[in-house]
Amino acid sequence: MKAMVFGQPQFLPLLALASLPLLIHLLARRQRRIVKFSMTRFLQEVAQQTQGKRWLRELLLLLLRTGAILFALLTLLRPYAPLPLPLPPAPTSIAIVIDNSLSMQSQNRNGKVWFDQALEWCERAIRDLPAEIALLTADKVSEPICDFTRDLPRRLKALNQIRPTFKSLDLATAIRAADTLLNHQAAAVKRIVAITDMQSEPFRSLDLPRLSNPLAIVDVKHSEQVSNVRLNAKLRLPLDPNIDGSITVELQNLSLQPLRGSVVASVSGKPFARTEVSLQPQMQMNLNLPMPSWVLDASNEKGTVQVEVRWNSDFDIFSWDDFLCFTFKSPKRIRVVNSVKEGFQFVDAALRALNILPIAKASSRNFDAVIASAPTDEKVAKELADWVRQGGTAIIIADSPASPFWSEVGASIRQVRKREKLQVQWVDETNPILKGLGASLKGVKAQPILSFKDKRASSKVLASLSDGTPFLVEFDVGSGSCLVFTAPFNPQLTNIVYSPAFVPLIYRFARFATHGHELSAIEAEEKPQSSLKRTTVVPKSESDFRLPSQKDIVAKLGQLGVRVISANQSPKILLSETKLRDLTNLCLFLVLLCLLAEILLTFFWWRRAR
Repeated sequence: MKAMVFGQPQFLPLLALASLPLLIHLLARRQRRIVKFSMTRFLQEVAQQTQGKRWLRELLLLLLRTGAILFALLTLLRPYAPLPLPLPPAPTSIAIVIDNSLSMQSQNRNGKVWFDQALEWCERAIRDLPAEIALLTADKVSEPICDFTRDLPRRLKALNQIRPTFKSLDLATAIRAADTLLNHQAAAVKRIVAITDMQSEPFRSLDLPRLSNPLAIVDVKHSEQVSNVRLNAKLRLPLDPNIDGSITVELQNLSLQPLRGSVVASVSGKPFARTEVSLQPQMQMNLNLPMPSWVLDASNEKGTVQVEVRWNSDFDIFSWDDFLCFTFKSPKRIRVVNSVKEGFQFVDAALRALNILPIAKASSRNFDAVIASAPTDEKVAKELADWVRQGGTAIIIADSPASPFWSEVGASIRQVRKREKLQVQWVDETNPILKGLGASLKGVKAQPILSFKDKRASSKVLASLSDGTPFLVEFDVGSGSCLVFTAPFNPQLTNIVYSPAFVPLIYRFARFATHGHELSAIEAEEKPQSSLKRTTVVPKSESDFRLPSQKDIVAKLGQLGVRVISANQSPKILLSETKLRDLTNLCLFLVLLCLLAEILLTFFWWRRAR
């Protein structure tokens, strides 16, 4: 049974005032000097005969006066005690923290989402508990969704505004905020209630913050037998025509239960690869799925292809990490700007031979790649540099050393004196555009007209001539990149336009500039999305359900004074061990009773004395 508590304990020192009647009584009974004279013996005998009654009367009055002051002071202190009396319950304040992190969007085997269960339990608590309730969410701890109130419509309205997130959240901050809010409440009974799946911190590590108020946890998991497999993948796109691609799939069982399922790859809802998989607890597996070349042409009306890779299992509780979508442009719908001055006809013929639509002028940004001479117009140079900086890829033909484009991209160049054409001696075939083209490119001769003065940290030589002069240089510009040929596509200065490597190089560049060579997913705290060159996947921390057993968690939390209940249990169980009653009105009644008794007894003794 809980001891008495006080709503305003700061007034406890005032209880010393209850001793005032006793002090006054003792001071009034000071020993007087006795003077003996005749005729006092009779008075002494009378006093001795009435001394017992007088002592009883004074004691009774002393108790009544002391009781009146004591109960008046207790009224000021607002006492609460677990007494079996028909008194109003003690004021109660409860701060409810709702976990709206991504893992709460898991579901039981009956299809019930954990976050929906949390809201349902919270609504029952709001309706059933006789308390002032404040609502907080894990993603917004700076201020509560609803401050302490008994207004039911207001609380329900605030509850309906809470939404799940795709974030990885730490509940420790929200629990501290709830504790701070409760410390400013004058309630006798205070509780912090966290509705969670105990997948996030601080419950995973059990490193709970120091709290001034009791903490209770509502576990929304109906069973500790939870299973989850996380899927991740990389899509390798071929840069040559009529070549199959591939999908590298990574599966990781982030639970303590074995799981069986299948991995299916599809395009426009049509499966093209399927594999059955069995995963033991905490097991990781890599799969390689073929992607036929016809998939690259299965585009929609916008010319984009969307490939989905999905993990299917009836016992997987968390669906947001079970799929990935990759979006890229169909090779037949690629648009390339051809703004080459010398050699325009060669580039145009190469693009048309590969069924790639060439655009003579970049009047709008509805294109995927640029093959252009270094622009001499300052406005055009700035527009091209800005486009590359925002993620575009361009081949720049260095036929104009005085172009303002070089200063726009921060390249320091110098003009090379005329000399005889030199043969390409070295090619970096680790670059996907040049892979397998080294032998053909080594038959190319060129007479460069410029070279770079300094070696930029973001630049890389991809091909060089016999004297070491760069012939093809790659450098980054913002989020994009440029491939620079140091010799114009003029047959008098280079024979690359006649090389068997020219058409494959143009085709590979167009495809590489459009969608790259490999598409992979990045973690983001948002709903999984797929767009050109960008695929997102949910945070891995929210997929990890390798948790200790529920029995161990409950035992360890119990040692820390934390109570754990299930979402199936009634919210009233939170206050079942606390039945404090408000004694303020009782104390006030006892004050009046003591004063009334003193008045009546004084009047009665006065009448008898007459």
